[in-house]
This record gives sequence, structure tokens and C-alpha cells, in this order.
Amino acid sequence: MPLIEYTCLDCGNRFEKLQKADAAGQAECSTCGSVNVKRELSTFSSAGSSSSAAGCFSGG
Repeated sequence: MPLIEYTCLDCGNRFEKLQKADAAGQAECSTCGSVNVKRELSTFSSAGSSSSAAGCFSGG
């Protein structure tokens, strides 16, 4: 299940919710309980290590 990020349009709280990708249910703000929320674009992060840094460019 993906971790979906939301912003509450009533109190401004940003929160995350584990939710099925095809779930039609609306998220509820974890601070004020409002359902007036906006789904945000999530950033993808990956951690790793490389034993050979010479000539390696990982972007970003």
C-alpha cells in the first residue's frame, strides 16, 4: 500500500495515510478531523550506498 500525503484545507496540517491505490475513500485530518483535504504529490526517496564512487553520478 502506498503512503499518500494530504494537506488539510481547514487547519493547514500535513499528514500521511497508508491507503490502497484504488481506494475511493476520503482521508480525514489527523489534527482537526476535517475531510476538507487535498491530496499532495509525494516525493520519492531512496537510500543506498556505493562501494565505488568514482565516475558514479546518482542524480538529484
